[in-house]
Amino acid sequence: MNNMKILNVQSLNQVKRLDYFIRKVTDCEVIWGSYGESGWLLLSDKNGRKIVPFWPEKEFVNEYNVTHQYEYFPKKMDLYSFLDKWINGLTKDKINIAVFPVMGKESIIITPLELKDLLENELEQYE
Repeated sequence: MNNMKILNVQSLNQVKRLDYFIRKVTDCEVIWGSYGESGWLLLSDKNGRKIVPFWPEKEFVNEYNVTHQYEYFPKKMDLYSFLDKWINGLTKDKINIAVFPVMGKESIIITPLELKDLLENELEQYE
């Protein structure tokens, strides 16, 4: 992916980034997170609630980690494993999801079940 595409996609507002995320993840059937020595990157909101960020492509994870100087690396997972296992675990642990965060822009924070619904609705378009 070239730098111009990265910049163009990152410049989208949070709703358009969510749409891009849903389309890309369902098309490639892969979702990307940020992983390091202590496990998956976990953030928190201003109220201290845990949030795990996910991205549609490896390059955006790299950009986020470099920008924030996190010693994490992109790690992908199969979309169906994410839907079958991760969603339940995140819901049980009361961890929300930051969809496609980028530096200097608001991100949509949603529950795992909300993201599951969006992804499954998009997957139905492929059937």
